[in-house]
Amino acid sequence: MFSIEYFIIAVFCKIDELLKEITATQRVRAKGFAPALSDSEVITMEIVAEYRGIATDVGIWQYFRDHWQEWFPDLKSRTTFVRQAANLWQYS
Repeated sequence: MFSIEYFIIAVFCKIDELLKEITATQRVRAKGFAPALSDSEVITMEIVAEYRGIATDVGIWQYFRDHWQEWFPDLKSRTTFVRQAANLWQYS
């Protein structure tokens, strides 16, 4: 059985690779500043949380803030995280 650390790393690497392929021809954002968390990080958090049985955006944000803040240091506001995750629904 893989450790959760290995799982997070593996999911992130695959998501980052696939997202780069998908967004090579179409942009994720039309305007505005780039978010602090990368889109790959947000999608990784969503997938890992789903695997762990966490189904709410508040639960996902709280889990990663409480247990993985060191790995996701740019995870700040819950509202910002939820908004970014909602904007990425078509990729996850």
